[in-house]
Amino acid sequence: MISVDLTFTEAAKERVARYLSPDKKIILDYDDGVGPFSKLGDCSLAANYKLIFVDKDADLPDFDAHFPSNLGDVYYKGFDAPQYTDGMELRFNPTYFVMSLTSPHGVLTDSVEILDVTEPVNANATQGTTHDC
Repeated sequence: MISVDLTFTEAAKERVARYLSPDKKIILDYDDGVGPFSKLGDCSLAANYKLIFVDKDADLPDFDAHFPSNLGDVYYKGFDAPQYTDGMELRFNPTYFVMSLTSPHGVLTDSVEILDVTEPVNANATQGTTHDC
């Protein structure tokens, strides 16, 4: 079991405040081709993370683990655990309007996408689709 926590800086908390609700849970998704939010590959060589707000009762079996944050539990895919570490931060940069995910070891990504999914999740939403770079 990993020991992980995530801190949203004050600027990051302000940025996501409009998405927070007792009826939602927070997901940190790494785009690795697994799950309904994955694009099945990314054209860039950058790490692609998404901060996703979903209905608290959404059935998302891929997101089977969680770690604490100062905004509540953050769910993730358990097999992605090795990339997470204690002391991670989500930082919002209002100058460039981007949110970065950092750890004491460095920057995991400079740009975390934010999604608010309020409709039922279609598990096949990205299956069988293609995209161009």
